[in-house]
Amino acid sequence: MIQTVEARSRTVPIPGTAPRVWGLSATELHDAYWRARGVQCIRRGERQPLQRSAELFLLVPAGQLVLFDLAPIAEHLRWHDALVTRLRLIDHDDDGYSEHVVTDDDGNVLRVERRYGHRRLLGGHIILTSKRRLASMWMSSPNRREGWRRIRRSVPWARVDHGKVLGRGFARNDASDEHQLLEDLVARWSNPDQVIDGLRELEPDVWVSRDDSPNQPRVLVGPIWAGRGSLPTDRACLVGPLLLPDRQDAEQESTIAVRDISAVEYMSPNPDVMPAPPRRAAGYEFAKRAFDLCASLAMLALIWPVLAIIALLIMLEDGRPVTFAHRRRGRHNRSFPCLKFRTMHQDAERMARELDAYNVCDGPQVFIQDDPRVTRIGRFLRRTSLDELPQLFNVVRGQMSLVGPRPSPEDENQFCPAWRDLRLSVRPGITGLWQLMRTREPGEDFQEWIRYDIEYVQRATFWLDIKILVRTARMLLLGKG
Repeated sequence: MIQTVEARSRTVPIPGTAPRVWGLSATELHDAYWRARGVQCIRRGERQPLQRSAELFLLVPAGQLVLFDLAPIAEHLRWHDALVTRLRLIDHDDDGYSEHVVTDDDGNVLRVERRYGHRRLLGGHIILTSKRRLASMWMSSPNRREGWRRIRRSVPWARVDHGKVLGRGFARNDASDEHQLLEDLVARWSNPDQVIDGLRELEPDVWVSRDDSPNQPRVLVGPIWAGRGSLPTDRACLVGPLLLPDRQDAEQESTIAVRDISAVEYMSPNPDVMPAPPRRAAGYEFAKRAFDLCASLAMLALIWPVLAIIALLIMLEDGRPVTFAHRRRGRHNRSFPCLKFRTMHQDAERMARELDAYNVCDGPQVFIQDDPRVTRIGRFLRRTSLDELPQLFNVVRGQMSLVGPRPSPEDENQFCPAWRDLRLSVRPGITGLWQLMRTREPGEDFQEWIRYDIEYVQRATFWLDIKILVRTARMLLLGKG
């Protein structure tokens, strides 16, 4: 049985009118809330540019606003191999109940309500996808049924997932529902300045417009959202959660603006466990990408005869294919095919299960001394690291960098969830600190992998990249790669 106690926020409504706070409508604040989580809200029939920095697209009916906690289903979305996740909103669990403290406008407790069972909200589903083409398909659909039909026809059934999530739905352009949406945002969103420009924190969790100069009460206890000219001057104390919409006669000029997802500052959900990526020197990203592109193109132009010879030797020993494309996770958790020359026999996957007892790694990786799965040419390629050369094509395509964390397979990331987002905040590299510093000691390889990848992300500079490349080249020339 699940028990929850919900403290209801209070609002000062304007009867019959849809509320605005800091000049922003409920829809704009709703969309800003999702942008702060890397999610772009897409409504059927409303054209808008799709943001390239969005990690997910939330597809909702045109007349609906939704709030739910993404965290409980984040792991499921991240590691489940689905292109589309269709969710049904429920207000609480089937077998549990929730307790709601109901107060009047002055904060006096009227009663405690216990609510059992669950009910569907607004009678519809919401859809989550990371695919831009599906978001565009939904946006251009004439109705909800047709939008889902188009998406369903474009995605294999095995790549569609269904589920339910605790949350609430609200009708757009309904004053009562929009008031309730804003009250819920006040209670759950502690840092609206993360995505809304022009706010200032008057007291802890008390947010006002930066260009508003209120005569504030002596005591303010957040969370409180105070719209333009809305802080009362005749009260000595205000206690949240409290929503104060814009006064209708307040000055309309404002510097409030909602940022694009690409401009939203990174906020770690648990800074005590997972540190945020450090700020880079100006121009670092541009210089790194320009160097990667120029250097990888120059290397490919120089070594193409070597690539052709290696491909021929692989075909002579074990046939085709000559390359192996393993699905890896790159920057912002995007999946990509990491290219290598094939160094194992074609039935290596079956042999791996039979040889599991000989694996000396302590994590999800597989490393077997004198691995019988490796071909003769494969042993040479691995010893000299020449099997990594096709990854130069990944660098050209922008999926990898010359230097960065190890590009880890999709199923390996689940073994380091606390550090996963930090590692995936930069492009993975062909080489990096781990490749230079690892000892291959039994039981230590996985810990070293995480340690050195995190150290690189925290210390990364252009000159560190150059040092790593120089040391890598030296090791390869000395036969220690």
